[in-house]
Amino acid sequence: MMITLGEIAKQLNAKLIGDETIGITGLNSLEQAQASQLSYASSLKYLDALASTQASAVILTQATAKECPTNALVVDNPYLAFAQVSWLFTPKHVLPQGIDSSAITNNAKLANNCAIGKAVQLGENCIIGANTVIGDNTIIGDNVTIGPNVSIMHECVIGSDVDISAGAVIGSDGFGNARDAEGRWHKIAHLGKVIIGDRVTIGANTTIDRGTLGNTEIHHGVRLDNLIHIAHNVVIGENTAIAASTGIAGSTTLGKRCMIGGMVGIVGHLNICDDVIVNATSTVDKNITKPGVYTGFTPLMTHKKWQNVGIWLTKLDKICKHLNIKLKHLKG
Repeated sequence: MMITLGEIAKQLNAKLIGDETIGITGLNSLEQAQASQLSYASSLKYLDALASTQASAVILTQATAKECPTNALVVDNPYLAFAQVSWLFTPKHVLPQGIDSSAITNNAKLANNCAIGKAVQLGENCIIGANTVIGDNTIIGDNVTIGPNVSIMHECVIGSDVDISAGAVIGSDGFGNARDAEGRWHKIAHLGKVIIGDRVTIGANTTIDRGTLGNTEIHHGVRLDNLIHIAHNVVIGENTAIAASTGIAGSTTLGKRCMIGGMVGIVGHLNICDDVIVNATSTVDKNITKPGVYTGFTPLMTHKKWQNVGIWLTKLDKICKHLNIKLKHLKG
């Protein structure tokens, strides 16, 4: 699919700076975009990425337009405009009914009521549980066992020797929404994939969202417990293990050999290095750059109170030192 920049400008009611005849074939991030692709810069913090982008055009505000090295679509709310334009490049995917004749099943053992879409490839010795759905263009390696009632959406890639338990959902849309001036939400189309490596286990009712523009990646040897949610564009490094009911927000990267306890919450856009252990029920809200064991939780309170408490917590060591010095003087 190709849409001219002029046509996109009309769809968005955007001011076009540049060549309206440029053909746009898809969307990508500022860092990954190539010629013929469209990207966006939602704030001034993306100026460095904007300066070096190879995108044919960028959606941005008037304040950042002068920094744009390529064609520009100027709007008031670039994130909302990105949400709107994302659907122009989203093909319609219909859930399969039955087993499509183009699927390559390699004599897989298929239980009752499976649905397998177009151009699906199953490797050798695969076992597919009852009522499982596998979307179009998905590729699955050898010796994969998929339990009943699993949903694997379109264009996912799953390696060999993978075990997926009942009720798991792989390749669902992420939680990406943009708000307009009236406070209404507009869903963002998710154009990326889920890519799962070899020797991965995925627990019952675990959900792995597809990437928005790039991919969500689960690397070799990862162990995922039941009821985990992995959001769009998350990357989980080799041989990391994550316990039940953990949630990882979008665009966070976990290193190799990490161990994440149950009910941990990990904020989005973080980087966690290799060999990190996070104890159960902790909240991770900042990058972790050194291997080690980490714990972090406090009772729920109003945000205003938490801001005050947080300040005091960071100063406790200094307060203790000050009090010890005072006590020594008193004793003296």
